[in-house]
This record gives sequence, structure tokens and C-alpha cells, in this order.
Amino acid sequence: MATNMIAESAPTQAEFCPEGTAAKVWEALHANPAASVTTIAEAAGVSRPTATKALAGFAEAGRAVRTPGGRTDKGRALPDTWASVPSVTQANADATVSSEIDAEAPDTADAPTDTPTAPADPDAATQDDANAQEDTSAPTAAMSIQDAMRILEQEADRRAIAEAELARALAEEEARRQQAAEALAKARMIEDSRRALTDLLNAVTTTYAALLADDETAFTTGLEAIYAGTTDVRKAARITQPKSNGNTATWGSSRGDRNAPRPLRPDVLAHLIKHPDLAFTANEIAKVLKRSSGAVANALDTLAKNGEAQLVSERPNRFRAAKPEDA
Repeated sequence: MATNMIAESAPTQAEFCPEGTAAKVWEALHANPAASVTTIAEAAGVSRPTATKALAGFAEAGRAVRTPGGRTDKGRALPDTWASVPSVTQANADATVSSEIDAEAPDTADAPTDTPTAPADPDAATQDDANAQEDTSAPTAAMSIQDAMRILEQEADRRAIAEAELARALAEEEARRQQAAEALAKARMIEDSRRALTDLLNAVTTTYAALLADDETAFTTGLEAIYAGTTDVRKAARITQPKSNGNTATWGSSRGDRNAPRPLRPDVLAHLIKHPDLAFTANEIAKVLKRSSGAVANALDTLAKNGEAQLVSERPNRFRAAKPEDA
């Protein structure tokens, strides 16, 4: 009867029963006392952030205590450990069991003892309160530092991803602009080539008509237009030819390409025909055409051999256009 009375008079409180993933963490915490967050997370089958959040909630409810891990002799950081705090109901149950045992045990002395009770030391109580406050504040401070480190790591990862995305976007934009510039340059070069060919065709047609009409002045003027048009066509052709760049061909200027130099003899002959009554040295023609005197001299010698020019004097050599009666 005494046992039943003691059990009924014991105070009761609602059991601490978390739900969802927190319940799994709570069970893992009970099964693994003084374990790290990683161990508890693995035992509960949840992620480490989820376990950390649940343990923080247990600590705020006063149902878990966090112990800093400290460092090894070599200075390596050790993980913090967590332990559960017994519930009030469990403590009351333990007290009930102890009361039952005391009730069933035989009384060894009927008379109460007169042993005086030592008065409580107020300084000691104050010190215990201070230690308790330090114990409760230490986990909070450690948790705040860990959260800060986690946030910094996440921010570093986010920045790295953002920089990579930005670099990729810039590369794509640069490639797009390069393609647009090449397409525009190609269109301009094709238009220049069409105009040069059209002008050359017009000059050839006009000169051919002057030849049939035996119009020497118009024919000479037409030849000069043909030479000029030929130069424009060659210039446009050199610019519009595709340049090989690895396995792809790109359109652009080929200025500076020494593989296809501009012929010089037509320009030299055109200058002589333009001034049929005058004789020129190679140096004089070179200054007008802005070419080297040696190249002009070679062109004059070739024209003289072909009968298109005539050597009229030596030292210095002077040439003029060959006339029909000279031929």
C-alpha cells in the first residue's frame, strides 16, 4: 500500500517527445552518449546540418549539453561532443524507486539522530550559480563560432560558383561579338569586291568601244581606268580571301601577306602611256609609284624586251612608251 501511495504522489510532467527527423536525432543521441555531430547524424540517418539544428534545439530546451572538444597534444582540433539531459519524469521515477527501496528496508533505529545539519554556504551557492551560467554560455558561444565558420564556407563556395558563371558568360559574349564582327567584315569586303569588279567591267567595256571606234584619247583614258580598276580588284581580293586559323577559315584583311605581291609592270606601263612624249628614269617613276627603283628598273627592262617600252638614252637609262611606228 505504501508503494502505491508513493507512486501516486510523485509529480508528473509531459515526456520530451520530438517529432520527425528530430525524433531520430534524439534516439541517436540517447544511443550514442558523448558523441560528435557526425556520429549522431550517421546514426540517425540524417544530414549533418539537420542533426546540428536538432541538437541546438535540444540544448535550448535544456535536454542536451554540448562539450567543447578542445585540442590534441599536437594542436589538432577535436570535435565537440553532445549528451542528453535526463528528463524530470525519469528523475521522478528514479526517486520513486529509491523511496520504495527505503520503505521496504527495515528500520535500524527508531529514534531520530541529533546530528546537526551544516548551514548552507551562501558563497558556495553563488559560485555554483556562476559555474552553471558559464557552462550554459560556453556551448552557445561555441555554436555561434561554428555557425559563423559554416556561413563563411558557404559564402566562399557561392562566390566561386558566381565567378565561374560570370567568366563563362563573358567568354560566350566575347565569342558572339567576334562572330558578329567577322560576319560584318565579310559583308563589307564582299561589297567592296563587287563594286571594284563592276567599275572594272565598265572600264573594260568603255575601252573596248574606244578601240573599235579608233578613239586614241578615249582608249588611253580607258587603259588608265582599267589599270586603276585592276588594282582595286586585287586589293579587294587580297582583303576578302579567307585566312586559315587552325581548322577554321576566318575573313579578314590580308595586308602584309608577301605571297602575292602586286604586279609592277602594268603600273609602270600606265605611267609611260600617260606621258607618251616624255622619257623617265627608273628613279623618277619609282618616286611617283612609291615603289623601289630596282623593281621599277627591272620592270622597264622587261617592257623594253616585250616592245612595250623604248630605251631612248643611257646613263642614266631613260624610257618612254613605245609608239606604233617604233614597233
